[in-house]
Amino acid sequence: PRQARKREAILRAATELFIAYGYKKTTVDDVAGAAGVAKGTVYLYYQNKAELFLHAIALQKRQYLEEMAPVFDPKRSAEERLHELIVLSVELSHRMPLLAGFVNGDEEIAQVLDEVDDETLETTTTARLAFAAELIDEASGGGWPHEALMRRAELLMDLVFAAVHGGRLLRGGVPPAEYARELADVILGGIASDPRPRH
Repeated sequence: PRQARKREAILRAATELFIAYGYKKTTVDDVAGAAGVAKGTVYLYYQNKAELFLHAIALQKRQYLEEMAPVFDPKRSAEERLHELIVLSVELSHRMPLLAGFVNGDEEIAQVLDEVDDETLETTTTARLAFAAELIDEASGGGWPHEALMRRAELLMDLVFAAVHGGRLLRGGVPPAEYARELADVILGGIASDPRPRH
């Protein structure tokens, strides 16, 4: 428990610093000072600043877990859960400062990805895609080969990323929640589907 509290204190301090000063201007010394630990202690829990940053993004996501509950609710249909996954992927990327920088192609964030080991990135990506593929499989009635499902999941993530990163409607002032719901409707129902909201 003591170690867990120390690790959490380091992560929370780092998250606040990353939000306030950005990735590049935040040093491991800064994090150690804010957490009240020695610099070496930070490295006991996190390999480097890039790994610490990825954990800070995960912490922000954890803070929104209650909002993510509909995505995991087994009482809802797979299509409803998939719809909510798309909506929340867009909405939360705008409400979580660190994730927003990541999604919007912040140059500092690109530096983080260069510093993170391939295994960590692969594990994170695989888990996200596997969950999306599972929902797609269930929503479509099953029967797709695994390879095809994973490809669909990758396409879905690409679409969401592209929409958030380059969304002209978002830049034009459409509220993220409205944009997210309409995007999910178009992805799941097709571009020529009934424009009246389904959810």
